[in-house]
Amino acid sequence: MQNEIKLYVPSSLKNLSIIRAMTKTYLEHQKVDQKDIMKILSIVDELATNVIEHGYEYKSGDIIIELQKNEDIIHLVVEDNGIGFDEGKMSKDEGGMGLFLAKAMADNFKIEKKVNGTKIKVEKRIKEEI
Repeated sequence: MQNEIKLYVPSSLKNLSIIRAMTKTYLEHQKVDQKDIMKILSIVDELATNVIEHGYEYKSGDIIIELQKNEDIIHLVVEDNGIGFDEGKMSKDEGGMGLFLAKAMADNFKIEKKVNGTKIKVEKRIKEEI
């Protein structure tokens, strides 16, 4: 069974359902507990929406999503090649709420600025389905 997946999805709100479906399918194949699946889907949804709205400002570009299961941890990376991350916006306006929510649901959360864009690395401890 493959324990990792990498997706390249065009940046568009209409593609959020595709991102959720692919993520859910991967997690179900990895036998992740349904409660953890719901939390991870919420994290992915918040981060992908943030890329669309702030990273690309509703313009075209790819959202890169990587998922990997390593024992009892799901490693998630959401990456873009957009305008980059402005730490000032995170706490000043509504746009930062998605990041706060995602961070609150994660066990480890790291934002990396790139020359072009942003990479967010998340770790979430999981239970396996019985």
